[in-house]
Amino acid sequence: MSFINLDDLPYLTLAGFTLNTEEKAAIQSSLQVKKEQEKLEDIWLWGKILGVQRDYFIAQATKDNLFSRKFYYSIDLVNWLQLPDVPSSDIDRITQVHGRFTGDPAFEYSLGEEPEEGAEEKTINEEKRLSGTVALINYETEIVPRGAYYRDTLHQLQKNVNFSGIPKGELSQLTHYLHFREGFDINKRTLQERADAFDESIDIFETIANDEPKGVWSCQTERTGSVAILRSLLWPGYVFFHTANPPKWGSMYYGTGQRNLNIGFML
Repeated sequence: MSFINLDDLPYLTLAGFTLNTEEKAAIQSSLQVKKEQEKLEDIWLWGKILGVQRDYFIAQATKDNLFSRKFYYSIDLVNWLQLPDVPSSDIDRITQVHGRFTGDPAFEYSLGEEPEEGAEEKTINEEKRLSGTVALINYETEIVPRGAYYRDTLHQLQKNVNFSGIPKGELSQLTHYLHFREGFDINKRTLQERADAFDESIDIFETIANDEPKGVWSCQTERTGSVAILRSLLWPGYVFFHTANPPKWGSMYYGTGQRNLNIGFML
């Protein structure tokens, strides 16, 4: 999985993202309290969604199953509230809302559907929209370096403790970055892909090089080519970094929580 360790924030400053000293101190303190209160194995900052009136800080926590997560939000960096689970049917409804977040979790959005006679207008509150948006961003943007995870002989997902990072000369190649999400069928690999340095133990996710439209990811290197910075043009605000020396990676979302609906015209 991908998250940001607050000690690694200097890497994201290369992409123009940062937190001020007060925010960083408050996040470290309040997340530690939340971890102890709910007996979480660990909890990390996921990002910040900018609202019109107030902003939402988002944190994520996992257990043994790295795809089963809890997400929390905070407006004051003191209290962290768990985001509700949102069924797939509500995700479809959430994509109908395109405006900015207000910063009020109770705010009700009209879905623009013409209600049947005598029926109430269909709405969804901002808290659910926030939860669904985080899930969408995670599904479409969360990435990890190729080789950072593998499946063992029992087909269980494991973090590769021997991962030494992507070689410096190959950091800018999108084929080395994979979507960290469930549902990838390894049997759908083409014969050509299987012939091109295919490793069934680590090629367990889909490469972002296949994402459509082409050009939806930008990649540049910093610090004389030793750090890769990837940005999503589909979800402006998602930034990922990777460096091989030492082997580290992480990501953070810092934006308005709006998908780029004009991506097809830009590329």
